[in-house]
Amino acid sequence: MRPEAPSFTDTTRPSAVGWTRIALTAASGVVLLVLALVRATVPPPLLVAAAVLFALLAVWTWMHHATRILVDGRGVTVSLGGFWPQATWPVEDFRGVQLRELDATVVGVTVGGYGWRRGRALTPAPEQLTAVGSRRTLTLAETQATYRLLVTRPGTQVEIVGRGGTHYLFSPTDPRSTAEAIDQAIRARR
Repeated sequence: MRPEAPSFTDTTRPSAVGWTRIALTAASGVVLLVLALVRATVPPPLLVAAAVLFALLAVWTWMHHATRILVDGRGVTVSLGGFWPQATWPVEDFRGVQLRELDATVVGVTVGGYGWRRGRALTPAPEQLTAVGSRRTLTLAETQATYRLLVTRPGTQVEIVGRGGTHYLFSPTDPRSTAEAIDQAIRARR
């Protein structure tokens, strides 16, 4: 018997690394503005434009780390900043879901850094994977694969193995519950 499609919401939050990136972006803007004010040759409208630009860059950086994740019958929808929904990752493209451990010392090497983006990531070794529900873990033949990434911290991640060559890896605040909701969405679809 197929289960009902889930309606589950979770979030991602910036880690210390994410907050550092946000703070560095804002601090760079402040330093630039102070230097421009000291020189006193920069017109005020240009100073205001620069201040607004760096403020927007800091908000943009925050939005790529603080997100809302909605799991439903259509798939997984990530909303940047919690309010700007991106294209849904369709459940029909999901082959399986599993939990994946990412050690803090290898996040940059494995997935290329923190935040929301597309990229190539190293595929996991079997010992880094944990099955969800009655599913078995899935490993990939390639050393690297194409992923949609939303890694905001090290530790337990949710990995969705895709059917069409694109896979998904993200860091919800409750990875076990999020993975179980995705598993339910996959089973409801079939």
